[in-house]
This record gives sequence, C-alpha cells and structure tokens, in this order.
Amino acid sequence: MDTMAAASPLREIRSVTVKSVLSRSGISGIDYSLNPYLGCLFGCRYCYADFVARYRGRTEPWGTFVDIKSNAPEVLRRELGRRAPGRVSLSLVTDPYQGVEREARITRRCLETLAEAPAFTVSILTRSPLVTRDADLFGRMPDIEVGMSVPTGDDAIRRITEPRAPAIEARLAALRRLKAAGVRTYAFVGPLLPMDPRDLARRLLGAVDWVLLDRLNYSWKIRDLLQRPGWSRVLASDWLAEVRGAFAEELEPAGVACHYVGREAPPAGAGGGRR
Repeated sequence: MDTMAAASPLREIRSVTVKSVLSRSGISGIDYSLNPYLGCLFGCRYCYADFVARYRGRTEPWGTFVDIKSNAPEVLRRELGRRAPGRVSLSLVTDPYQGVEREARITRRCLETLAEAPAFTVSILTRSPLVTRDADLFGRMPDIEVGMSVPTGDDAIRRITEPRAPAIEARLAALRRLKAAGVRTYAFVGPLLPMDPRDLARRLLGAVDWVLLDRLNYSWKIRDLLQRPGWSRVLASDWLAEVRGAFAEELEPAGVACHYVGREAPPAGAGGGRR
C-alpha cells in the first residue's frame, strides 16, 4: 500500500491505494458497502466504526485520521464488471462527504462510475451538506436515495457528541434542497440522543420521504455523558417507543413512512426512485 502523509497535531490524512472497494454487506436491502475513505474526521463520540482501524493497522484514536483511497474509482470500475448487480451503500464505516471529499472528490468519481452502471443502485448516508454538490449526478441515477444522519434536533447536543460534524439545520436544509430537486431522501435518526422528538419530526416535514429510527446501541462509549441531567432518558426501555410514536403522529399523516432498525426496516429503494 502506497502512502503519502500530511499530518497535523489533530489529524493525519494519507493517500493510499487499495485492491478492492466493494464489500459484501450483511444488512438487509444492501448488497455492497463502498467506503471511499478509511476513517472519519467528524469525531462522533458514539461511533461504532472504530473497529475498522484495528483491521487496517491504524493505532491513532478514531476521528483523528483519514486514509484517502486514491484509486477507488478505477478499482470500482473493474469490480462492477465482475460483481452481480445489487444495491451499493455509501457508506457504512465512513462518511463519504466528510471535509476531505471537497478536494479529493473520491466519492464523486465513484458516483460517476456507478452512474454508468445502471444494474447497480445506490443509497447514500452522510452528515454533510456537501452531498448537494453532486445533485447533478443524482439526476442521472433514477433509483438513488440520499440520507442524512440526524440523531438529535438540538445543536447543543450535537456539539458535544459530534464535535466536528455540520450543524443540524444545515443537514436539514440539504435534505430540503435535494428533495426539491426530485431526489428521494430520508433521515436516519439514530442513535436516538436527547431531543424534542416532535420538534425534529416537524422540521423533517417536506425534507424527507421516510425516516429510520435506531436506539443508542453503544452507550458505553458515552457513559460519562449519560451522567448528565436528562441524558439517561435515552437508555429507558420506552424511549424508542416515545420517539417513534411522536414521529409517526407528526409524519405519517403527511405520507412520510417511519421505520426503526430491527423491525419494519424498509426495503431497498422503498417507495420507488425519484418522485
């Protein structure tokens, strides 16, 4: 693996070459995972993806490094010619639109390749409004769907748990812009952090076609935060039901389906492609 490092006290960014970029997915409705980067600089404190570093020889704390898979688009083109058609997720263990993508453009180049392979459909999940940059490409991909992670509607909570991720309202604005352009959109509301669920649900009206809710599964990662007043509520057995009930009451009358992980998960491309 070739490397070219550019380091600072807070982060390390390297350019690497890889032999493969498509990984088989065990998630229902997703056939392949495509991760243009290894690592993520958003630094979400509850992130589950830090296990990847151990298998890639990275010893730095998760959230402080990124490997740019510089040859990913070329490798992807070869792999698409050998793999069975299916649905591709960008991304399961990185954010495809984190800050380095603005200049590296690995995600965009991969999408350009996928746009030429209609047998493969695409689902995107990000926290970054940078995704709107590629709206022109989405217009060439009729079955694409674009999701935004929105685990809370409270930016004070976001600043604690996702210290380098974009503001919540910027994410919602990006969803509205994409939906207005005819792109099928969704919100991944998880892990469920402290929030006013009705307020967030109302803010999602007109921005998404469906939502997916998920509880906090790795509470030990933020055990110090859970000692704060009001935070322990997210561990209560009825918290998911409370949030789901509020979302269903606010969104389903407007035709926005509400699902949650582990039960009633939506099929790939649920509801069709573009409106």
